[in-house]
Amino acid sequence: MKRLLIYVHYNKNQEVSPHVLYQLKKMRPLFSQVLVVSNSPLPEQGLQDLKGQALVDQVWERANSGFDFAAWRDAMKNLGWSKLEEFDSLTLMNDTCFGPIWDFTPHFLGMEADEQIDFWGLTNFRATKEFPEHLQSYFLTFKKSILQDQSFFDFWQNVQDYENVQDVINHYESGVTTYFLERGFQYKALFDTTQEATEGMLHPDFTYYNPRRILEVGLPFLKVKALDANQSIAPYLLDTIQTQSDYPIDLIVYHMSMVNQPDSPYLLGQKYLSNLREFRPLKGSVAIHLHVFYTDLLPEFLTVFEQFPFAFDLFLTTDTEAKKAEILEKTGQQDNQEVFVTGNRGRDLFPMLLLKERLAGYDYVGHFHTKKSKEADFWAGESWRRELIQMLVEPSAAILTQFEEQPNIGLVIADIPSFFRYNRIVTAWNEHQMAAAMNQLWEDMGLSKIIDFAGMDTFVMSYGSFAWFRYEALKPLFDLDLQAEAIPEEPLPQNSILHAMERLLVYIAWNQGYDFRISPSPRILTPFVDNKLLNLNGDLHPPTYIDFNYMGGIKGAFKYIVLGPARAIKYILKRLVAKYS
Repeated sequence: MKRLLIYVHYNKNQEVSPHVLYQLKKMRPLFSQVLVVSNSPLPEQGLQDLKGQALVDQVWERANSGFDFAAWRDAMKNLGWSKLEEFDSLTLMNDTCFGPIWDFTPHFLGMEADEQIDFWGLTNFRATKEFPEHLQSYFLTFKKSILQDQSFFDFWQNVQDYENVQDVINHYESGVTTYFLERGFQYKALFDTTQEATEGMLHPDFTYYNPRRILEVGLPFLKVKALDANQSIAPYLLDTIQTQSDYPIDLIVYHMSMVNQPDSPYLLGQKYLSNLREFRPLKGSVAIHLHVFYTDLLPEFLTVFEQFPFAFDLFLTTDTEAKKAEILEKTGQQDNQEVFVTGNRGRDLFPMLLLKERLAGYDYVGHFHTKKSKEADFWAGESWRRELIQMLVEPSAAILTQFEEQPNIGLVIADIPSFFRYNRIVTAWNEHQMAAAMNQLWEDMGLSKIIDFAGMDTFVMSYGSFAWFRYEALKPLFDLDLQAEAIPEEPLPQNSILHAMERLLVYIAWNQGYDFRISPSPRILTPFVDNKLLNLNGDLHPPTYIDFNYMGGIKGAFKYIVLGPARAIKYILKRLVAKYS
């Protein structure tokens, strides 16, 4: 059989997500010819990935005008309308799904062999007041009986470039099925949703409102938007895919992290470092930066460094010449070591940034420092430091192996130290005070992705700023060329620019197209600790005073004026109905 696939791609970050490459690789054997139409610009690497792996025969780029229907129309026109008749089937698909989660070939061949139908899709949308029953357009296959009919040419020639996606749905997605039914053709859906119960569903769109059922019936494709729309059950959807199929869920985690934000709660459970295979020699080069303010703690780190099975260069920074001499006395002169005096400004982060010219030449960088908390050193500083060493220094070989095996990971941070789980210090109120500085730094670095930290209650960060990272993942921070004058002198105030930088690492890597991973703590604490701490604090009870600076300023105040009374009225009515019914 001679089959044609026209695949429409769009990515708001102008990337080619790995799940798209995986999808085309799995679909390729079914088709004689594969054409990709991209409604967003393709990066050079993305173009190479598509062509270099022989996943496609032709790639066209166009503006995102008219969405997928107009893109399919233009692809047919560019290929030549008469060429379509040479194929036994034409499949129109877009990249709005993950999959195939399970083997799609038997389903495809089964539909192809069904002589009672002329076109088919994966799912249908049952009739409502707004729309007739129709096939959903993310996957449509037309057989030769339609391709040779004038009505097929007429339909696609009349497709317009609507600017509103709802217009495309109204005129084309909901209309294409009816159009061909009226001309005597028959269709079928691989998953006929008209036979399904819809109790408890807000709308009879199973691909969006009932992804659980999509997986239960074994449909090989899951809509991307279904995860964001069902975040409360998304972790269980991911678990189902992971345990019942061979589909690599890292593709889902990466894509959802990149097109939305990297710290969505339903994704965090998938961001622990996975069990790694035995360490193998590294291809990339390694630098370690250790800021040594407390020289008495230096041996604690050197003892761990000596055990590393990989080559690395060590860059040590400190604040005085006297400490430099003490460091050299402890370490001796080493070929792979340099010691710098950077002054007592900017704690550990600014000295790291001053090493820009040195660190830029390495693939992977580890950043650590001799952490103490003088005001509570035993139960805060020491426990904090020891746990960070256990999470990020001791498993360095495993972390670097993860970097080499997963090129989309750009940053590895530590899990929350136990001190901050036993003590409610990092609060939403306090974190909100960082937002202005974080937004300013984001703007100063000229980062392209849009994010407003003022709208976030808390941030995923590496407490104490210990981290392993690819230099490219944090390059904008180094390129900022921060000056010492921009950093407050010691004693450092709360909510400083350094605290803002500490909270930005995950999001800078995200802007650069990299995901992050969390190194788990070896200290197991029951989540009941968090539950008690968060829910039994008196200051979390409904406040009598509302601070609209925290709630979004003027916009938040207007929203509160509308939502507050509306919820109160709803509550009163509900109680009255319950009382008198």
